[in-house]
Amino acid sequence: MVFWRQTLKWTAVVLLAVGLVVAGTLIGWRVGQDHLYETAVGQVSVEAEPSFHGEIEAFIPVAGWGIRADAFDAPLKLRAELRSINRQDLLRASDGDSDVLAQTQDDLRRAAWLAVIRAAAWGAGAALILLLVASLVWRGLRPRWSLMATGVSAMLLLYGGSALRAQSTFDTTAFESPTYFAQGDEIGRILDLATEARVQSEYGDDFTTIVQSISSALAVGRAPETGGTEFYAGSDLHANALVIDPVAELVGDSPLLLAGDFGQRGGEAESRLLAPKVAALGSEVVAVSGNHDSDGLMRKLVTAGVTVLGQKGRLREDGGWRPPPVVDLSGISLAGFSDPLQYGGSGPSGTDRPVTAEGLDDPEAAIEGWRRDLLDWFTSLPVPPAVLMVHQDGLAQWLAQSLHDIGYLQPLTIVTGHDHEQHVDRYGEIFVVDGGTLGAGGIFGAGEESVGISRLRFNERKRLESIDLISVEPVSGAARATRIVVDTMCPVERRCRIEPDQGSMEIDGE
Repeated sequence: MVFWRQTLKWTAVVLLAVGLVVAGTLIGWRVGQDHLYETAVGQVSVEAEPSFHGEIEAFIPVAGWGIRADAFDAPLKLRAELRSINRQDLLRASDGDSDVLAQTQDDLRRAAWLAVIRAAAWGAGAALILLLVASLVWRGLRPRWSLMATGVSAMLLLYGGSALRAQSTFDTTAFESPTYFAQGDEIGRILDLATEARVQSEYGDDFTTIVQSISSALAVGRAPETGGTEFYAGSDLHANALVIDPVAELVGDSPLLLAGDFGQRGGEAESRLLAPKVAALGSEVVAVSGNHDSDGLMRKLVTAGVTVLGQKGRLREDGGWRPPPVVDLSGISLAGFSDPLQYGGSGPSGTDRPVTAEGLDDPEAAIEGWRRDLLDWFTSLPVPPAVLMVHQDGLAQWLAQSLHDIGYLQPLTIVTGHDHEQHVDRYGEIFVVDGGTLGAGGIFGAGEESVGISRLRFNERKRLESIDLISVEPVSGAARATRIVVDTMCPVERRCRIEPDQGSMEIDGE
């Protein structure tokens, strides 16, 4: 009996001590964060906040945008805000002055460590006060120092373990694929500036490159045009005409690749409404069908001026095909695979037909047939395309894995959709890009999903250079974009997935 009483007492002491340490830490961090630090380019406030995973965030209030990177693995987030600007040093940093960049980097690192130490001191002070008060209130506690000692031990483990974890897992390569976030049109400007040649130059490590890109964005206007090729890519409009204007404004004069699901059922009325709007999304729109589309809808797109691709080439207005199956778009070879569930029946709207494999009599056999048809068609193409459009992400992933397994060595980018989730997968030299849902999930997804689109950049040698995954919340206009540099995406394993919504990169060893 005595044993159980002692066990319950010490369990209560440990739980109370840990709870008070956590509560005190949170309180201390909230009240002790308002502090400015001097850097070469201006004054910066740095705050430490609790987080489920390690994160570094730099926000520029004067510009209304910021950069975020998951740089370490610890229950801590560092947030920096630029409060004032030293104009001359900022201009020197934007021009690549190595002395200013190095000094700014050192200043920011020092500010980050001081902010962590400051937060820890305030958190420890608040926790000690709570532990002391609890020890005085718990009059029956024996020995009286047990709660305080347990709390101090828990504090040392929590603070020391977090610091060691952050230091040992810090990854500078996280800054190679940062997430940019902003309000409205600013996101396009930031991405343009991040691609500017002088920002990408080798002025130092990745952290310094980020410093220079921020400086350039604040110091200059829109970046000049480069010699590369740029495509936007999206899918799953799902009859959401409300996003047409903002998406068209974002895309501008760049070609736009659309990987299916323009409507809900692909009926006649829906097709007449959507076709001219889809054609207005870009100066040159190229499309393949999705499982929610119909033959009639795709022909209406052709009539409106959209280039629709399929296994045999370009779709004609009369429903026939014009070869070859691989076409040229701004110097990039391109092919498209029509979705196996595209409606081709005689009904007025296709309301009686399945739009998923699960609606078929034998889903497994159907999927196996689709996979076989896709692989046989792709390997029979007279010219290997640099970009392939396939609506269903499951088929795209299977093809990429199959080609990788048989030793396919040609660089290939597969534009896909269907699952409404943003991600990029790498299989050796094969990249599968899913920009999410262009129509924010359609009418029924309003307020629940964001508008998602990707931007593909090819260098002057027509090789894929970077991928931007752009997400815009339609109601508030808040935007986020993750830059993925192809050469630095799991360069050793060469098999991984990046999911911005999950804030992580998953790596599969070969």
